[in-house]
Amino acid sequence: MISAVSPIRWTFLSAIISASAMAVQLVVVSRFLSASQLGIAAIAMMILGFASVIADFGVNKVLIKEQDDLAPGFRTLLYSIELGLGFIVWILVWMSSPALAHYYAAPELASLLRHGSIALLITPIGHQFYFLISRDLLFRKLAIIEIVSSIAGLAIAIFAAILNEGAYAIVWGWAGNILVRYLLIAFVGWRQYPLARRWKVQGSLPHLKFGFYATVENIISYVSTNIDYLIVGYFLGPEQLGYYALAYQVATFAPQKIAPILTRVAFPMFAKQQADASVLRAGYLNFSQLAIVLTLPLLAGLLITASLLVQVVFGTAWDQSIPLIQLLTIVGIGKMVIIPVVPLLLAKGRADLAFASGLLFTLVTFIVFLFVVGTGLKAVAGSFAVISCCYAVYMLALVRWLIKLDLPSYFLSIKAPFVATFWMSIAAYLMVAQTMISIASAGRLLAAVLIGGIAYAVYIVIADRRIALNIQNLLRGRSD
Repeated sequence: MISAVSPIRWTFLSAIISASAMAVQLVVVSRFLSASQLGIAAIAMMILGFASVIADFGVNKVLIKEQDDLAPGFRTLLYSIELGLGFIVWILVWMSSPALAHYYAAPELASLLRHGSIALLITPIGHQFYFLISRDLLFRKLAIIEIVSSIAGLAIAIFAAILNEGAYAIVWGWAGNILVRYLLIAFVGWRQYPLARRWKVQGSLPHLKFGFYATVENIISYVSTNIDYLIVGYFLGPEQLGYYALAYQVATFAPQKIAPILTRVAFPMFAKQQADASVLRAGYLNFSQLAIVLTLPLLAGLLITASLLVQVVFGTAWDQSIPLIQLLTIVGIGKMVIIPVVPLLLAKGRADLAFASGLLFTLVTFIVFLFVVGTGLKAVAGSFAVISCCYAVYMLALVRWLIKLDLPSYFLSIKAPFVATFWMSIAAYLMVAQTMISIASAGRLLAAVLIGGIAYAVYIVIADRRIALNIQNLLRGRSD
């Protein structure tokens, strides 16, 4: 049986603090930035994130998949490749920033990209060590580093927002987080995983081929994740993108923050058991259940309380984002279902399938968006919701074929959280919709969250105590 509770505990703690920092940052900067400034920052972050994916080159997936079979000389080769790619990509971003600013009709974008691109030079210094530490399940070290870097990035972003630096607040906060994180990881990694002085090229081709497929899959996945930003930003402009970006970040916040918790642990653990199909099936069911238990109630609650949440937390200036949040919540549900799929494909050595699936999703999404973007943001969000649900069904079918997954067992494993979410949704809706007692918006929002959360927890404890015990063990760091 795959035992994941103890490593997840540290990852969970790190993710909770990091997610809280990002939530606070989003709330604070939304009070100081206009929709147009938030849109420009979203474009800058999209471009810088894409550059980071290219610089990664997927070689770090090799470190986890191959476990202890890689010689230090080959790791030196991978490290050198990343350093070189980091420098090349930094040059490309620096030189292309005026053209990109002209493309998006946003003059400020050029300066934003050049300020943020410094992170592309720092990331490769510690990036390989990040994956080595993850491979060896040393998540306590990573958690401490990520907590420190998240707090540093939050402080920079809030301070810059208060000083009315506009879109720079978001870019500087991200760059500060990256700089602190990878410098600290490099400090730890150089001592624990020393590199050889010479490259080892012999026998590296199969590993680099796998890394190439993994890289292309990462690029396709990143493009598919950000294709809505790409199209909305170009066709509708930074202001409309600002409303959309806030809605997307709120609606997909839970799966985007919980997914790294599970995938960071799932990939190395699946890789260790890649030859045992029965263990992989059990592990996949466990990770799928955790993903749904932790994200589904948050998404359902967001769908019900979206109007109150925007009014209370972000202010009436962002009311245009309310229907977008409700539609994009369905995108979050689709993301939730496929959280463990890509780690499983990579662990089985099927990066080609992950690449092909991501490419298909990207092409379909791109074509549909081109057709509907002219009718407005709601059409983009609605079509994205439909495509995401269809993709989730496709990926589930792929897993069923790959590891002979028994679908009745899968649906039985997620029955309790779905029923619990149903009762939670009713309780939350009654609090949001009630008019008998005069309560301020903030009070109704808080009551909906508390009562809905209690209803969900009570049902889970009564209906499936094993799930409740697993979550309890996760928080306490006990092994399953």
